[in-house]
Amino acid sequence: MKGKIKYIFFSLLLVLTVSVTFYSCKDKTDEDREAVIKETLTSGEITILTDNTISPIVEDVVTVFHSVYKNAHINQVNKTEKEIVQALLNDSARVAILPRKLTPSEEKYFTNRKITPRVTEFATDAIALLANSKTNDTVVNLEDVLNVLRGKPSGKVKSLVFDNPGSSTVEYMLEMAGVDKLPESGVYSVKSNEEIIKYVHDNAGAIGIIGVDWIVQAPSHLTQYIDEITVLGVDNVKMDGAEKKYYKPNQSNIATGAYPLTRKLYVLNYQSKQGLGMGFEIYIRAREGQRIILKSGLLPVEIPTREISVRKEL
Repeated sequence: MKGKIKYIFFSLLLVLTVSVTFYSCKDKTDEDREAVIKETLTSGEITILTDNTISPIVEDVVTVFHSVYKNAHINQVNKTEKEIVQALLNDSARVAILPRKLTPSEEKYFTNRKITPRVTEFATDAIALLANSKTNDTVVNLEDVLNVLRGKPSGKVKSLVFDNPGSSTVEYMLEMAGVDKLPESGVYSVKSNEEIIKYVHDNAGAIGIIGVDWIVQAPSHLTQYIDEITVLGVDNVKMDGAEKKYYKPNQSNIATGAYPLTRKLYVLNYQSKQGLGMGFEIYIRAREGQRIILKSGLLPVEIPTREISVRKEL
């Protein structure tokens, strides 16, 4: 009898211990989950869709942002412009970084839902034209490039290479050429910006069209290719008229407007709340973020000032 009572006692004690442990763990798990979900300007988790052609500079800013705000986690997902716009309109993304604003027809989706976006311009980018270093020419006439996009053969431009048919660089160049779609010949697309660099490196006569960020901040494994590629100078007819001058896509020429292929970069925030998306948007536009952009070779919206202390004695 005593043994039976002892057995029942220990059985009840075991059940009680397991129950307490279960509910303690459950409460702790729920608290941890709530802490992860809780989102502020500098904490929480969010996914930001980024245009492939400008992903290196965004990655730099995200890395520094994480180092400053330990409780923030930004998932940077790189996609084409078309994929990003579609994700915004499908409500599967709320924050995006693009080299353009949404069009009025695209914005209508959010207007109908009474969502007012926060659109923040943070830099000016350039589209670079790349050629194999074995090519004799180091410059190209913009009109020759545009004519290829119009389906007109050009003796000076063998072929053009884009990263993806849905790329923002495709849309930009088509608009500049005044056409709606790519021609059937003379224009090719690969799968990524990295492949553009490798393709141009291996194929003399082809001109790669790429965001300049991929040249000035290329991943280390692409250095061997970039060292053997020429960034072409491009003429600016609107500025120089009949006088032929050619400009490289450097920071100075972007700032003065001398380089003709530039575009604004924006953070498009459709969160409708003061969340981590707004925090990142504020950061990239503030002095700290603008310094990162300045060092990258792109043109920040505001040039951060440098304070110099002058001493009378050494």
